[in-house]
Amino acid sequence: MPNNDEEKLFFNALNLACESNFSFLSALKNEFKTFSSAWKANNFNEPIFNRFEKQTINFFQKRKKLINPNLEWSKLLKIKGQLILLEEDKYPSLLKEISFAPLGIYQLGEYDHRVPSVAIVGTRKCSTYGKNVAEKFARELTEIGITIVSGLAYGIDTFSHFSALNAKGKTIAVMGTGLDIIFPSTNKKLAEKIIENGCLISEYPLSTPPLKHHFPERNRIISGLSSGVIIIESPLKSGSLITSKYALEQNREVFAIPGSIFSKTSEGANELIKAGAKLVNNVNDILMELNFPLATEKKFINNENLNEIERIIIKVLSETNEPLNVDEIISMSSHDSSEVNQNLTFLELKNLIQQNPSGYTLKH
Repeated sequence: MPNNDEEKLFFNALNLACESNFSFLSALKNEFKTFSSAWKANNFNEPIFNRFEKQTINFFQKRKKLINPNLEWSKLLKIKGQLILLEEDKYPSLLKEISFAPLGIYQLGEYDHRVPSVAIVGTRKCSTYGKNVAEKFARELTEIGITIVSGLAYGIDTFSHFSALNAKGKTIAVMGTGLDIIFPSTNKKLAEKIIENGCLISEYPLSTPPLKHHFPERNRIISGLSSGVIIIESPLKSGSLITSKYALEQNREVFAIPGSIFSKTSEGANELIKAGAKLVNNVNDILMELNFPLATEKKFINNENLNEIERIIIKVLSETNEPLNVDEIISMSSHDSSEVNQNLTFLELKNLIQQNPSGYTLKH
């Protein structure tokens, strides 16, 4: 049985040497059985390599001479990154199920792959509607313990990650670069927060730049890590639709948020619905389809940032299924009218309650 640490060291070196040519990397593993044996091999004349151009093999052999496996491995350890090989128990079980599952994934941060996860993806150029939908679904799924998976891109991805973090939940960002290169660079702070409350995942070794073809490739991992994929505001030609295509191939559920017929950024999601994707307008539509426990109608609220009277008002409203007017809240809270009115305003500003013609309710 090969030494696991040694296998990781040489997998990393081989990945660098072939510049993430995963088809070639897989052929190396199939021919030489272990990554350590593949690193030490010099004979690439076997029939399994006939499908590769000589140029590919020559490039690999030249690159290999320039790489120090121990030095490259130390760079990953220095940033506290880890490499998880396909054969390991720690490798995400859902991801193991897909065709062309990565032979290894690089990870910064931690997450429990036994916890259910759902992907949220969409256009980089989202509208206010798309932003609000992404934040709502990410928050509500997070509040019932589901991990949010996305791609760290501008727009829908960014808002989904932020909303999950703001709800004190876990989120995973699947990258099209090495773990040490954040793209877009403006999301560096977001990436740091994700590492503290989830993880960054990539199949690319350190120093891999954001090459265009990497992002469609990484989309299969976004869907592969998830029980279902939610598409929010997607044009007809977009990475989100590539993710949905992978999801269908992987036997994952595809959900789509309907958008305006006048919006180019909603054309893709609307077409998915016409083609049979599940139309969703609330979180329970998703949970029912995935056979997860349904969310309760009462909203989970983090009380840490509320003062004493705000907490009392929230408790009063959460214990009734009907709207309450100010006098009822005053009576049930045992505080005077000025305090209650002032704190009702604070709670409205915090977007936790809403006032209807019939009274105040928690905002869902």
